[in-house]
Amino acid sequence: MRAIGKGSLASILAMGLNITRIILWLAFIGFSIALVVIPFASIVYGMFQGFDGGDALVEGADYIQIAYQFVSFGVMLFVVTRLLKVLKTLRFGSPFVKENADHFRTVGYALLIGEGAKIAFGLLSLITSADIEIDTQPITWLAIITVFVLAEVFHEGARMKEEQDLTV
Repeated sequence: MRAIGKGSLASILAMGLNITRIILWLAFIGFSIALVVIPFASIVYGMFQGFDGGDALVEGADYIQIAYQFVSFGVMLFVVTRLLKVLKTLRFGSPFVKENADHFRTVGYALLIGEGAKIAFGLLSLITSADIEIDTQPITWLAIITVFVLAEVFHEGARMKEEQDLTV
């Protein structure tokens, strides 16, 4: 099986990532709606049940968990979208372009933001008793560093390709 071009491994990966992107969009939209609707749920419930505001339908810890999932799915959606852009250039046979280096760099930053959000939400969960663990793993940080290294490799590859195109 070919690595690049039409009908290649890159095309199959792109198809899988497109399906993943659809699922992530649906989850992201669901969490977006939940973040907007939940604060008003207690008010609406109270209006119909003679609610005096003493008990909330949704605890703050639950809301924080939903916000954490919203951020997590947002980061995943961003990363999958950038990887699809990289695979698009790979399918057409020219992966070493400056844009791919930029895509990998933004993926690295998104993963850093995702890990930072995990730590921030984990600390917030200590205050609110939300069920979010601060479980940063060394392998995650190694993967983030690897993405930044790949960005530099693609940047250098694009520079070399550009030099070669000018030489010929």
